[in-house]
This record gives sequence, structure tokens and C-alpha cells, in this order.
Amino acid sequence: MSPANMCKGHILDEHCRKSSIKYDVVAFVGDGENDFCPTVRLRETDIVFPRRGFPLDKHIIEGRDKVAATVRPWETGYDILNAVKEDLMNVKA
Repeated sequence: MSPANMCKGHILDEHCRKSSIKYDVVAFVGDGENDFCPTVRLRETDIVFPRRGFPLDKHIIEGRDKVAATVRPWETGYDILNAVKEDLMNVKA
């Protein structure tokens, strides 16, 4: 986890709490060790995009029971774009 002044989980929580926007879905893209903290704070309605084969992906595999969000591993930006498009199509259906 990160130092308190750089904790991405805390920053994510604060942004969502203070924002005038009520987010139905939060999508978080990451690859590093310090991206696991915000990942475990995501809700079941949220999506985490861990970069395949990188530390975040490995942490999620090891601690899957700690992650409520949908997990969509990626290798390129196109993987993320296609996953978002697919999820939007499922919402409209």
C-alpha cells in the first residue's frame, strides 16, 4: 500500500465522496503494486482493468476474494475500449 499522502484508494474515495456527480460505475485502470488499494475499495457495480501480467493483475489473482468489482484484464488500450463498449451494449440490452 502507498504512503497516506499518496494513497490512490483514499484519493478515489475522496473524489467520489466530494464530487457533485453520483457515479453509477467507476472504472479503474492500473498495473502497479499501489493500485491494489483502490481496487479493493471498488463496488460490485464498478470495473477494474488490471494490466495482464503486471503486479496489480497478480495481486487480484491472489486476493480475488477481496475484490468486489468486475475484473477485466487488458494488454492494450483497445482491450479496455472494447470492454467498455461491450459493457455499454449489455446495459442498453
